[in-house]
Amino acid sequence: MIVQHFIGLKKNSGILVIFAFLIASCSSSVSQYQELVDKEMASEKRYDSILFGMKFGQTKKQFFERCWKLNKKGVIKQGPNNKFVEYRLPLKKDQNLKDAIIMLFYGIFDRNNTMTGMDLQFSYNAWSLWNENLQSSELVPSVKDSLMKWYPGNDFKLLKMPKDTNSVFVKVDGNRRILIKPIDDPRIVKARIDDLRYISEK
Repeated sequence: MIVQHFIGLKKNSGILVIFAFLIASCSSSVSQYQELVDKEMASEKRYDSILFGMKFGQTKKQFFERCWKLNKKGVIKQGPNNKFVEYRLPLKKDQNLKDAIIMLFYGIFDRNNTMTGMDLQFSYNAWSLWNENLQSSELVPSVKDSLMKWYPGNDFKLLKMPKDTNSVFVKVDGNRRILIKPIDDPRIVKARIDDLRYISEK
């Protein structure tokens, strides 16, 4: 009886150690994220540009006016279900047509219709469920490369966000935060650009 009780304690202790390790790892990752944000915000560097001349702080009306002008020039077009704006990334020299990438985007606005960020979605133009090379998991590196090219500075880091159990790719430069979200769709890679001056996560 005593031996069985002792074995039970050892098993429970092992589980508690593993559980404590997981909690510590999660807390450490979140702490790294918060340290990164605090450091970049303290630098007082400001990056307001988002895409195609659009900036943090513009109104929803200005967003629509800019999209209308770009649409008139043939740069962008109306996206699916009127929920996004569509832009086709230019092909690279060694890139096949089947590897062409479509980007959908739409502004994020607060209650005052001020643009505080932008939602982005990326997918291969020739995506099909049976083509393993065109799945969203294979697209992530290309999305990271494009975002690094458009927004030079710090690298992406895989970290946990406050109040979230999933790790995400995070890039923070001054007030600008870029997230590449966890894969939840075989076709689409979701990303988001935010102005941290408008965000409170505490």
